[in-house]
Amino acid sequence: MKKALIISLMLLFIPVLMLTAAGEQEKGPVTLTLWFPAGEITATSMPLRDGSNPWAEFEVENNCKIELVAIDYQTMKQKLLTALVGGTAPDIGMIDTSWMGSFVKDDALVQIPTADTKEWLAGVSADTADLSDWGGGKMFGYPAWGVAAYALTWNVDMFKEAGLDPYKAPTYLDEFREYSKKTAVAEGGQLTRVGYAIRHLGHPHGIVDKWDWLSVSSGVKYVDPPTKITGGKAVFNLPSVNKAFQAAHDMIYVDNSTSKDFPDPREALLKGLAAMQISEVISIQIRQPREAPELKWAFASPPAALKGGKPAVSIAAWQYTVFSPSKHQELALKAVKWFNNKKNDYEQAKKYASTPRWKENYSKEPFASDSYVKQFIALTPYGQAYPKHLALPGIMEALGASIQKILHDEMSVADALAEAEKKANAAIAALD
Repeated sequence: MKKALIISLMLLFIPVLMLTAAGEQEKGPVTLTLWFPAGEITATSMPLRDGSNPWAEFEVENNCKIELVAIDYQTMKQKLLTALVGGTAPDIGMIDTSWMGSFVKDDALVQIPTADTKEWLAGVSADTADLSDWGGGKMFGYPAWGVAAYALTWNVDMFKEAGLDPYKAPTYLDEFREYSKKTAVAEGGQLTRVGYAIRHLGHPHGIVDKWDWLSVSSGVKYVDPPTKITGGKAVFNLPSVNKAFQAAHDMIYVDNSTSKDFPDPREALLKGLAAMQISEVISIQIRQPREAPELKWAFASPPAALKGGKPAVSIAAWQYTVFSPSKHQELALKAVKWFNNKKNDYEQAKKYASTPRWKENYSKEPFASDSYVKQFIALTPYGQAYPKHLALPGIMEALGASIQKILHDEMSVADALAEAEKKANAAIAALD
């Protein structure tokens, strides 16, 4: 009897088990969506440019799929905000560090677990830790490898032709202006090559990025004190800052060593239309072999605004974050931690000739003897990340717009900086 009863019960449960198995099979593995910026930005920060799948091992081990979705950089932040409101946000986002304040303020990002934060901050390089740390033991993302350091890059042969030491960079602003005048070329009163290629158009954020070296070294304080997340004060309109940006203005209208009629600074350098430019050094490292294989170039920290002053090297990175609305937060957190572990950091940085983040990896080959890595490390003592203030987007919007007005001769330097300072402090006050 017992045996017959057991068999009967088993027969009853078989259809249920078959239905359950069929349902699970139909459902398939969990899919995590990851939004990332399309185009050149990705080429400098994420290993997708060769068509490989860096998540393949994680997908197999965790029975999941990482769906990669490329989003236009110019509209990405707005699309993320819209998706958060509409309930269609991705699980993981590769986002600009300067965007994170507004997302943190709205509780849109998942905090990285405390134990993982401690391990990361203790193990990575100082510049990466600076980009990661929100204070109080909090992290909301992992900065991507290939941290962007905004360095002065120059054409070695053009320096040599101008009678300059081909491997010595100008160290302060007045010397920089002289280098720019000596390396500029004009025919019939028209520039055919600029000494220094400038960024003067586009999103204000991008303009601030390209002029951060001059802003910070001349005394700009995006937020004072810089450790504030709310409150504090923006300080732009100082005599030293006025003097520095007047010099930038005069390079166009007095020195005739630069111009608004040339392409993007990186493109100008690569096409032989500029002797110098300042942007993310990694973008030149990646593009030069492909676009300008004959170009001999070098890089160093940008010039300081004042003779004897300290140069400012802006450091920035895109960050792998997990969005709060994700239905798979635990798996998404596991995914971003795995993607940024020591092994992947080493393997991917080696594969893409980039810079690692874990200190341990810097001591390994090929990084230990790589000349690019050594030069890059020389920049990091001057490195500064933007403050992690919740009003940073408004602060950068205000300053970037004022720099554009200065370079286009639309306002006096003092008036433009005063207007920017007022708007930046209004953005700060709006959070109180």
